[in-house]
Amino acid sequence: MFELIHESIWIASHMTFTKHFAPNGNIGDIVAKDDAQMSTAHLLGMLSGVGLISISHSPVFLFGAFAVLSPINIWSTVKMLHAAEFEILNQAKLTLLSRSFIDTGNVEGYTGLRPREVGFGEWIKPFGAKGGVSVRIKMGPSAEEAYGGSGEIEGVVRVMQQENYLLNYHRNTMYIMFHDDASSNDVIRSILHSIKFHDTLTAKGITKETDWEGYMDALDETLAWAHKETPAFMAELASKKWMTDAVYWNDSGMRLTWEGHQSKEQVSQ
Repeated sequence: MFELIHESIWIASHMTFTKHFAPNGNIGDIVAKDDAQMSTAHLLGMLSGVGLISISHSPVFLFGAFAVLSPINIWSTVKMLHAAEFEILNQAKLTLLSRSFIDTGNVEGYTGLRPREVGFGEWIKPFGAKGGVSVRIKMGPSAEEAYGGSGEIEGVVRVMQQENYLLNYHRNTMYIMFHDDASSNDVIRSILHSIKFHDTLTAKGITKETDWEGYMDALDETLAWAHKETPAFMAELASKKWMTDAVYWNDSGMRLTWEGHQSKEQVSQ
């Protein structure tokens, strides 16, 4: 148990070293510190364990020590996971950053998102909580899931035919489908666009069932807004050191392409 606790401390500090040295290409420092810390962690852990056993071999004592050390091990493991502060964009983080940019014109750094996240940054706190997002976004669905009919697809494609992604607000969810040629910039713009699109629909009380023309006008209007604001959004992300080369999401469905083919992907880059 002592060895596990020391190893958690080692991994947390190792991730911090990796974050600071890896961008500079200083692989030698990373490897050297990795080996030295790992050896130290194992030795200290074994020494602590042997020292504890030498005090008493009583089952009551050993089980009591285990009961005390287990919560410490769990706590250190959780702290280890929180120490992995890499500025990698996933769907949850990019959604929160887009919400902030639309509301304030700025984005937060890694620590600024923590109060609005659940777990280790994979989920967003429910709407109503401070900094929550009111729209549910699903990335990479099938056409059957995202659209109510072929007429909807044709209308959206007419507006977004020059884009590498399609949007549709269907069954209280914003669906985003990507072309095979989509880049990380397309993914970033698509989420920014989808949140602005939902804001416009909500503010104007537009539903595609009752006002199809208004729905299309809102899509076209927010697409122009997204093209105009994306460069500023990208600059804000860069200023906060967010890594924009790839965006990750939990894509359990299929991706729609303009040619009607479908392919699975979990990472766009």
